[in-house]
Amino acid sequence: GSDVTRVDLAAGGSVAMRVGLVLAWYVARGWSFVVAPSLCRPSAAGRAAARPAMTMRLGGGSSSGGGDRLSGSGWSSTRLGRLLGKGGFVWKPPGGAGRKPPRTPRRAAAEASEPEEEPEEETGMWAAYEAALEKNPLLIKGLTSFVGFTIGDLLAQLFIEKSGPYDPLRTLRLASFGFLVHGTTSHWFYGKLDGYIPGKAAKDVASKVFIDQVLWNPIFGVMFFSYIGIFEGSGVKGTIAKIKNDLITQVTGSWTVWPLAHAINFKFIPTEQRVLYINVIQVFYNCFLSIISSKKPEEA
Repeated sequence: GSDVTRVDLAAGGSVAMRVGLVLAWYVARGWSFVVAPSLCRPSAAGRAAARPAMTMRLGGGSSSGGGDRLSGSGWSSTRLGRLLGKGGFVWKPPGGAGRKPPRTPRRAAAEASEPEEEPEEETGMWAAYEAALEKNPLLIKGLTSFVGFTIGDLLAQLFIEKSGPYDPLRTLRLASFGFLVHGTTSHWFYGKLDGYIPGKAAKDVASKVFIDQVLWNPIFGVMFFSYIGIFEGSGVKGTIAKIKNDLITQVTGSWTVWPLAHAINFKFIPTEQRVLYINVIQVFYNCFLSIISSKKPEEA
């Protein structure tokens, strides 16, 4: 009976010794992190050199994986769980909650085989507009102004004036001006203006509004009345008379709308979106342009 007892005690003592070594190693490691981390924690070079020495094995086996391995860099507890008899536990190293398990050749190969997620591309009308604007800015800004001037003239003829039958040629003149002149010149002018005055501070915005309304506004008016006069067949004299009669009206009418609109424009709107913003505001201003452009010189 005593021989059997000695064998059981020896076997139990072997397991107890192994568990005791594990617990002693963890107590020592935890003490080093709590009491004297600056003294007990080795440097990065020291940790790299000491890592093989910090590895203990439970049971027999070769270094290639025959035994149960316990490493100071983090490990899964299933092997120790098998040693202790039940499902095991998950050990989280001090200060490393959520630390990923060490990379193994098998895990590295699995990660390499997983396809990387590509960022989702934006879809919809706005994304399509931005993509087209980036690819063909001059064409898209011309088409944007084409739509803006078309809507403005339709509103003027059908809902504001209501003075006669709808004139499609008048709409065509306004729409073609938007496509051929307004969109292209706006692309050039606002690009240059933002290039010379790139800031968005109050003085920069005020300078841009001043240049737009005092210098560019009259130039735009001359281009507008000249284009309409030529395509109406007014001739040189009729076009000059139209400019003399209506240019001041157009410029001062612009001052009632555009200083505030352009203050918002130059402060918040990106350069490439300026023509779109202007045309959204200008739909209603184009009603005004459409009405004064359709007046005869003697009616002004």
